[in-house]
Amino acid sequence: MPQNVCAQQLKNVTGKITDAQTGEPLPYVTVSVKLTNGTRKGVATNFDGIYHLAVPGNIATDSIYTSYVSYTPSRKLIPKGIEIEINFQLAIDSKMLKAVTVTPKTYVNPAWEIMAKMVKHKPDNDPQKLKSYEYQSYNRIELSLTNLSEKLKQRKVFKQILPLMDSLKKIAGEEGTPVLPIFASETISDYYYQNNPLRKAEYVKRTKSAGVGIEDETLVSQLIGSTFLQYNFYKNFLRLAGKDFISPLTDSWKTFYNYELIDEHDKINGKEYYKIEFKPKRGHDLAFNGVMWITKDDYALYRVDASVPPDANLNFLSKVRIQQEMVQPEGTTAWLPGKTRITLNINNITKNLSGFICKFYLSNSNIKVNQDYPESLFKEPVVMSPDVAKVDESYWQKNRHDSVTLADKRVYQMIDTVKNLPLVKTYAKFAGMLINGYYKVGWFSFGPYPYTVSHNDLEGTVLRVGGITNTRFSDKWILGGYAAYAFKDDKLKYSGSVDYIASRKPWTQIGTSYLHDIGQTGYQYESFTLNGNNVFNASINNGAISTRGPFYQNVIKAYVQRDLKSDLRAKVTFTHSTFDPLTPYEYVYPNNSDTIHNYQTADATFELQWRPGTRLLQSSKINKRITVGNGADNITVTFRYVHGFKGLLDGDFNYNKLYINAQQKVHMGIFGKGEYSLTGGFIPSNVPYTLVENHRFNFNTMRFLEFASDKYASLTYTQHMDGLITNSIPLLKALNIRTVLVADILEGSLSTTNNEAFRRGRTIVDRSLGSVPYVEVGYGVENILKIIRVDFLYRLTHMDHLNGRGELPDRFAPRVSLQFRL
Repeated sequence: MPQNVCAQQLKNVTGKITDAQTGEPLPYVTVSVKLTNGTRKGVATNFDGIYHLAVPGNIATDSIYTSYVSYTPSRKLIPKGIEIEINFQLAIDSKMLKAVTVTPKTYVNPAWEIMAKMVKHKPDNDPQKLKSYEYQSYNRIELSLTNLSEKLKQRKVFKQILPLMDSLKKIAGEEGTPVLPIFASETISDYYYQNNPLRKAEYVKRTKSAGVGIEDETLVSQLIGSTFLQYNFYKNFLRLAGKDFISPLTDSWKTFYNYELIDEHDKINGKEYYKIEFKPKRGHDLAFNGVMWITKDDYALYRVDASVPPDANLNFLSKVRIQQEMVQPEGTTAWLPGKTRITLNINNITKNLSGFICKFYLSNSNIKVNQDYPESLFKEPVVMSPDVAKVDESYWQKNRHDSVTLADKRVYQMIDTVKNLPLVKTYAKFAGMLINGYYKVGWFSFGPYPYTVSHNDLEGTVLRVGGITNTRFSDKWILGGYAAYAFKDDKLKYSGSVDYIASRKPWTQIGTSYLHDIGQTGYQYESFTLNGNNVFNASINNGAISTRGPFYQNVIKAYVQRDLKSDLRAKVTFTHSTFDPLTPYEYVYPNNSDTIHNYQTADATFELQWRPGTRLLQSSKINKRITVGNGADNITVTFRYVHGFKGLLDGDFNYNKLYINAQQKVHMGIFGKGEYSLTGGFIPSNVPYTLVENHRFNFNTMRFLEFASDKYASLTYTQHMDGLITNSIPLLKALNIRTVLVADILEGSLSTTNNEAFRRGRTIVDRSLGSVPYVEVGYGVENILKIIRVDFLYRLTHMDHLNGRGELPDRFAPRVSLQFRL
């Protein structure tokens, strides 16, 4: 009888605990009740923030309590009943985040011995020791608007959304902050990894997504698939948002972190673990606050909950959090991530806009290790199943690794409601224009908008309108062009192009174009930019272009481009162009002394580009070859050969040109990131100075048309120091200012024949660098107001080189630019 009474008094309490601001589930939170004997009965939430607690009858108070590191403790009354649901939304305790622990010098930290043994056992526990592994991956992505400003709420688009706020509040919970979901997706894929040689492949089996203003939802799922959510805390640095964060498991753990042993007998599923709290020693460093659980037998990482401190030297991101739970597959001592959750909170860029919350969830199952795979398995980095976008809810109910809650289902419904509002569609188009440079109207996209208005000394104010067709017109044919009118010279400039996508896999494209416009000798050649910068390309149409060797040109091009492999692209281009200079010009042929004042060229260019680790994303809704790196910032090598044909289509010269370029971003941990571009060029032909290399593209202290080469090697290097220096200077630390170092070096020469030809045609006697390299170095500060960079560049050589007016060059050149870096 007493046992029955006790059983009747048991209450089964369950619920979900989430972050009040972001709505992310909070794992490992302690949930407890106080008993009459002075003890507590408690449980911890699982990885999805869910707990189940059987509350006995002998409780001291009618309350249930929560506690977790860096969060304010909370309590709620337990209502009457036997089966009860109590959800918590916990707020971050900012005071606890800023707390500093002071210990005497003689203190021996018990966590140090554990950390030392953890580092010693890293080679055994690190998944990189495995020959190979595979698993089925399920990932879920959700992007939401948060912190909606009052001014934004007054706009028409949000007045249409406000009636939905009641539903948003229900999703957030009574203490939670309502957020507006704008994108959600789920993806199931098979992932394969092999060491020696390093190979990766992802086979995407099914994806489901919905988004506001997203042109191709499956493209987003590929872009942020499981391949980009791989975080290995055993590495000394974790790559996140393009930056290197110091891992709390780094070999140099004692240099960068403070550790505290919270519990050496923390029980999880009946097994004891060391529970250790960690904090960075130096504020503003790219490091983590958090808690980790270490196994007692092999000192392996079992669980980790790591957040970037609020004072870290980052832009726009107010919160970065990684939660991970590890599993140990059969047949190995290594541990692999079983579940991973990442939360990014992006600040309001201005007071009148909103912020964003990005939530990523990844679950891995059916893990197998040390298998042998055929090389053909890794032929493509990512492969989409023919049924990848098939709509079948029963498939998801059967195959997703965890159940979708009622709140999760409301997210999809909310997105479908929001994205169909007329004003939301308009705002989405405008946002797309800011990102892509084009404004889409039906089957035609107008742009790029940075070119719309320009002003220079030759043309005056120039108005331009142009654009390209999109997939509503055709998913194979692309028509484009522009028309521009200059008010000063009263002339019309224009271009037109036709491109045809013959195949999307492998990507094969052909096209032709015609252009009638002004060109500039100073910006004519050495350009190996991987991604075209519309802002920079538009800016060179402004200013004093009369000093840059301007000329009218009519250019006809035809090309064919094909991906030989996912990381190897070949392109052949035939070009016919005219050169009609807008400044006095003449060229004297070396052999017969004939003089010309303009000319024509006909040439063929063969280009081969190798980008190891590149993934080609597949999309039928975007007429563009879309590639992304594998996160390792591998080297990119481009080889280019040009042959000019004299007599073909009235071409005036035979010539050969050879170029090779290598560029890369090199991550250096606490020393930041280096970026270099190394180029070599050789022109073993007699040509006018306008057809050799006129070096101005990458040298800011060099005057336009000051030096030319037909054989050269150049290096441009930038070292982004991030906060290595400024984090130790209080004022600069508070402003998040970062330092930059720059070095640009050019070694080049001009052959006697080409130099003689130049002498006969120009007043400046010698434009060759000779035996003295051109060197400019500089320093700068970036992240001023988060987007401004200022460089101070100094010319170190060729200081006595006079221009046509007999003037010495300036030694110093400041440079101001805009950039967006986290």
